[in-house]
Amino acid sequence: MSVSVKATAPGKVNLYFAVGPLKSDGYHDVASLYAAVDILETVTLTETDAPGISQSMSVAPGSPVAQQMELGAFDPSVVPLDHTNLAYRGAAAVLGEAGLSPADVCLNLHIEKAVPVAGGMGGGSADAAAAMKAMNSYLAQTGRLSQELPHNRLLQLATPLGADVPFALLGGLAVGQGIGDRLQAIPLPEGVEPLRFGFVPSVSGLSTPAVFRELDAGRERGRYPSPDENLQVPQQLIATLTSPAPLTERLPLISSLLRNDLAAPALSLLPDLEQTLAVTAEDPGVTACFVSGSGPTVAYISQ
Repeated sequence: MSVSVKATAPGKVNLYFAVGPLKSDGYHDVASLYAAVDILETVTLTETDAPGISQSMSVAPGSPVAQQMELGAFDPSVVPLDHTNLAYRGAAAVLGEAGLSPADVCLNLHIEKAVPVAGGMGGGSADAAAAMKAMNSYLAQTGRLSQELPHNRLLQLATPLGADVPFALLGGLAVGQGIGDRLQAIPLPEGVEPLRFGFVPSVSGLSTPAVFRELDAGRERGRYPSPDENLQVPQQLIATLTSPAPLTERLPLISSLLRNDLAAPALSLLPDLEQTLAVTAEDPGVTACFVSGSGPTVAYISQ
């Protein structure tokens, strides 16, 4: 009987994202406050007869990606279903830890897209995380691993795949430092009402590297503020997010503490975002709206 394993991982928003100067290795140190959202990427591993890892993809009905498709803003054919796909790389990383390569298995890796594509919400990273979890479970179920790799080891394997992949494995609420991969989970005490997010997918996409390049160039020319010397997520923001006080009382302070250094560069590259933010902010049920990560998805917090 064929074995099939399914796993999910969440998209994210950055409630706080302060970016340090460009380093010699091409990366930036950051102070990030990640929050998982309830939009999930799903990866299913299924045994096949052909050696290697084949890939396929579908779009989750009713998801933001489905909305993007309806608007003509997403073409599934642009997603590379080869060894460059983050989900494939995540699966291969776990295989390598078991002393195996993709040639040693006969599997199909199916990705069900839901998180906006090229939207600053870590959809590709969530694919990688879900694929890692599915492969970990598959190898243990089929006896190629005596037991599943521990969560901390998966986090270590995730780091080289991208700054957001470890958080997609962790989920919840977490502070990210370094390039965003050094994570400190922030427990949400029982009874604390979490934030309610909504999203406005864009008809356009933005390349994360392009947004960072615009940030660096703009800082050199004085268009954007210089980077902070001390990159820290404000403790007041963390305390307010985890406070037992009613959410309606906490929302004004939370909104005032939100920050995203990539927002201005994203708006520079895609000026139409200004109108999206303005229209979203006019909704009486919206407390705050902001560019998610490198954009161009606009996230909002509802009352």
